[in-house]
Amino acid sequence: MKFGVCCSLADVPTVLKAGFDYVELGANSLSDDESLYQGLPTEVTNLFFPGSVKLFGPDATPYLDIARANVDRAAKIGVQTMVIGSGASRNAPDGVDRDWCEREFVLIAAVVANYAKQYGITIAPESLNRSETNIGNDLGCLALALKDAGAGYTADSYHVLYEWHENFPDEAYPSASHWEDQVPFLPSHVHIADLPRFAPKPGDPMVEGFANRLLSLGYNGRISLEYRRGENYESELVTALRDLKTLFQS
Repeated sequence: MKFGVCCSLADVPTVLKAGFDYVELGANSLSDDESLYQGLPTEVTNLFFPGSVKLFGPDATPYLDIARANVDRAAKIGVQTMVIGSGASRNAPDGVDRDWCEREFVLIAAVVANYAKQYGITIAPESLNRSETNIGNDLGCLALALKDAGAGYTADSYHVLYEWHENFPDEAYPSASHWEDQVPFLPSHVHIADLPRFAPKPGDPMVEGFANRLLSLGYNGRISLEYRRGENYESELVTALRDLKTLFQS
């Protein structure tokens, strides 16, 4: 199992000094200057589409050339997995059928995944919570649809917890069966944070359920910490890595 952090290029030295194995950078902000990434374990990207790209509705913009350029750029610096979140891009505007947008988003992911295969890159969209977009809010449903379309998926604990809390505000934490529904089979990639979006702690039943589900599936891939950083970034990263290893007993 490998642990990384979603961060900016400027934060990479701090992340690696703390002991993390790799970094996850924003695909839509990668530079054409490959020398900036030389020697860096830039294994994963997120933030695939810029917010200016709209996938649905009357203001929909062409996406394929941008997607191909992002994949080409990522391939040159050794990226192996590309997460598609891009809430602003995939949001369904008023008056556009959301069920159609759900299906279309999966098809778009499949098109990008097919292009990325030539580089050995896995395209792995994630579910997002309803405060960020209205398409792809249920991880379990999205994962199954992506599997049928030939794409991977990213399991993000924070977004699942946010949606669960919205739907079941009186429940203390998700049950094991809920995690089984939301993570129905091995994900291609993992993002982790607790419900306030802080670094997870061992013993927290919300994130322990998520970790137990991944371990029961035999997950042994990458886990990226995607969280709300505090004032002392370096020291909190050291603590976060220790806690992640304890949580997953790695």
